[in-house]
This record gives sequence, C-alpha cells and structure tokens, in this order.
Amino acid sequence: MPERPEGAILGVDVGGTKLAAGHVVGREVAASVERPTPLSSARDLIECLEGVVGDLEKQAGPPVAIGIGIPSQIEFATGRVISSVNIPLAGIDLRHELTDHFGVPVFVDNDANCAALAEAQFVSDPPARHLVMLTLGTGVGGGVVIDGLIYRGATGLGAELGHVVVQADGPECPGTCPNHGCLEALCSGTALGRDALELAKAKPDSRLGRALAKEGKVSGRHVVEYAREGDEESLGLLEQLGTWLGVGISNMINVFEPEYVVVGGGLCAAAELFMGVAEREARSRALPALSDRVRLEVATAGPAAGIVGAGLLATHMLALADSGESNRDTHDLIANRGVQ
Repeated sequence: MPERPEGAILGVDVGGTKLAAGHVVGREVAASVERPTPLSSARDLIECLEGVVGDLEKQAGPPVAIGIGIPSQIEFATGRVISSVNIPLAGIDLRHELTDHFGVPVFVDNDANCAALAEAQFVSDPPARHLVMLTLGTGVGGGVVIDGLIYRGATGLGAELGHVVVQADGPECPGTCPNHGCLEALCSGTALGRDALELAKAKPDSRLGRALAKEGKVSGRHVVEYAREGDEESLGLLEQLGTWLGVGISNMINVFEPEYVVVGGGLCAAAELFMGVAEREARSRALPALSDRVRLEVATAGPAAGIVGAGLLATHMLALADSGESNRDTHDLIANRGVQ
C-alpha cells in the first residue's frame, strides 16, 4: 500500500440509494457520514455530495485529497462521466467541478474499480498485487488490479468484466449492452430472477411455480430461500449460475494470471450455494499452471469497501504524482492545488 500522505484522505461511495463518505486511514474508516442519494438531477446529487463531504470535514479535518467511486463509466484522466445508467451524472465533468469546489485534488473512478482496490487489502494474505474482482448484484461489475494499481484501459472505460461473453448464443444482456451471453446476462440477480420466472411458468407444480401462482411473481430471493430449504429446482438454478460464473472466472485466470479472484456483491450472501460449483468449473477450464497458483475467495471488505477503495484511490494517485509516474493531467492538477 502506498505511504499515506499527511492530512485527511476522504473516500466517497455514490450508490443508487445512498451516498456514503468516510475518513480513510489505511484500510479502515475512522469516521463516516451517509445520506440518501438524490436522483432528481445532477445538480441535486452534486450538492448532496458536497454536503456530505462538508459534514465529514467537521469530524476528520480538512482533506488533502478526495476519492469518489460511482456506478458509471468514467474517463479517468479528466474525471468526466461518460455513461451513467442509475444516477444522473452522464456528461458531467465531475472531477474538475468538485476539485474547484473543495480546493484539493479529487479523483473519480468506477465503483467496482474502487471495490477491487479495497478487496486487495482484505484477501487472506494481503496485499494482493494482482487481483480480479467480480461483483454479482442487479448486474455484474468488476475490477482488475495489476501490480497494485487499477487497470482501466486506454481512457478508463475498460475492464467491463460483466460483459465478458461466456455463452455466444445466450440470453440478451440487459441495459445498453448489445451482446448475448455475457456474465451479466447469466450470473446477475436479474438473470437469476429471469430464470426463476421461466422455470415457474414451465413447471407450475414446482415450489417456484406455486409461489408464482400465489404471489404473482418470483425473484432471486425466492430461489435462494428455497434452495437453502433443499428445493431441487432452486438448487439447480444456482448450480447453473455457478457454472457460468466458473466459465467466466477461468477466462479471467487465463488472461490476467491474478493471485486472487474475488467474488462479491449482494448475491454473495448466498455464496455457499454456488461458489463451490464456480470454483470447480473454473479450475477445470483454466490452464493448469495458472489455476494451480490462483486463490478464489469471497469478498470480505464488507459494506465499507466502496469508501475504503475510493480513499485508497486518492492515496495511490497522490503517491504516483509524488513519484512522477502519473499522467500529466493528474500531476498538473495536484501541483496547481499546492499539494506536495
């Protein structure tokens, strides 16, 4: 982990329901503030973000830098939000706007990238220098850490691991993705709910079928609940999810040769129902020399991962600027704000 600079490092995790900020010390959150995320407009959200950081400053003191993770595609060098599905920030030059407001360097990145950076500090033998993280929730996100730093691609839009194809003729991918058979189309909470509905309609006498008839809907939560009670159809759906996840993980192992592949997100509350299948599938498909060296783990950083990762992002970028390894845009930004 880079040496922590003098002064408070603040991390902000912008989610679809809540906005959380914390004073990050190492891999811990020393103080935090939360507010509901306003989704009415970009201006309301930015003002809320400014207010949360302002409240946190009263506890942590003036920051030396701020890291922010948001569920969007970010052009990292400029901090511009290119695409944002669930929060109203598309087209906003968020880094520059917030840097002007706070008077210290602000770094903006995808939230899954930040989570990967955090999880690299929480693996069984930390820190991980080479790590791939997949987050299974409503969709599938991901982040890649190479030699201790986030890998983003040419402009910051890369490492969209949820859109790795594992079944060429599989289901359509949700959202704006034009592809079929992506991890997101097969391993997300949305995909599990879709598969549950299809099974319930095809087998009305099954437990899922009876739930559909009674409640008018079924979801991934039904699948997990029934699987834990031994329902064969529900167990089969989670085994199927684990199989496709394992195919995806084998691709990550072969491409990146990570020390760790970490799986997190809301679905991992039920990890015991599919991670064993996923690991067996991944190891059976990955190249043996690589498979033998990688560890597969469930994320352990917990709810604070986004805050911690955003704080680590800011710490890393300041350290890179001090070493002269950052890009010119970032280095000039820090120099212009008087941060040494």
